Amino acid sequence: MEKENNSALTIAKPLSKRKLSKGKNRIWELDFIRGICVLLMIWDHFMFNISEIFGEAWATANPIHNGILDFAYNYESGMLREIFHPIIFCLFFILCGISCNLSRSNLKRGIEALFLAFGITVVTSLFDMSITFGVLHMLAFSILIYYIISKVCMDNNRLISMVCLIAGVVIIVVTQVYTANPPKNVNPDLGFIATYFGGYQSADYFPILPNLGYVLLGASVGSFVYAERKSVLPMLDKYGWYKPVSFWGNKALAVYILHQPIIIVLLSLISYLFITPGNFVFPF
Repeated sequence: MEKENNSALTIAKPLSKRKLSKGKNRIWELDFIRGICVLLMIWDHFMFNISEIFGEAWATANPIHNGILDFAYNYESGMLREIFHPIIFCLFFILCGISCNLSRSNLKRGIEALFLAFGITVVTSLFDMSITFGVLHMLAFSILIYYIISKVCMDNNRLISMVCLIAGVVIIVVTQVYTANPPKNVNPDLGFIATYFGGYQSADYFPILPNLGYVLLGASVGSFVYAERKSVLPMLDKYGWYKPVSFWGNKALAVYILHQPIIIVLLSLISYLFITPGNFVFPF
């Protein structure tokens, strides 16, 4: 069965071994879980934009909008987000690892993701909210690391899985140890490696450690769970009930790149037309 040939960060664009018509040759539950992660990411950034960019101007223009600002603030600082935010992204990274087993060319995916990440850094720098090492940077690095591991292991699936499992566990454990007892007098410019280096500035920040560990664990576990490259929940794949959510998981790369500009433009237009007439708030 051929592995799929799709671009960079379709973060887990897997194949099903079943003979399906075009457009259905996917492992539905991976798209579904990824779709949930993507939708929650959109919601999270929607709340962030209101609380950090638009909320104060809206509340100043009309006190009636204080409720919207308070809701966004409470969400951003709430326990629910604090608990589920890291869990959601861990799932996202594990899915990326699973897709590394299913991709036709991890080298191509990794390089494309790296160029896209660099483009995001350039564009965001123009608006003084630079993303120097965000989720796409980390995923590009992780995909390329997996590619290197696979070549060192001579594309032996069992060996790759074992190396990824050991490396993933070691990375996560070492990160926990150093986070509890961070080294002193380290260069904060190395903060893209791990948070315990401290002081790293990025509007969207996902350091290599421990996130690379989750990607590698996903690659290891996925090689067993999806060894036959088909759904492990075929009985639930009926009636297309999951498609509205899976759509977002299928388009994860495009959504990640475009959702923030779309949200900002939408909120700016709402602000300009209805809340702060004549003022877009966001400095385009």
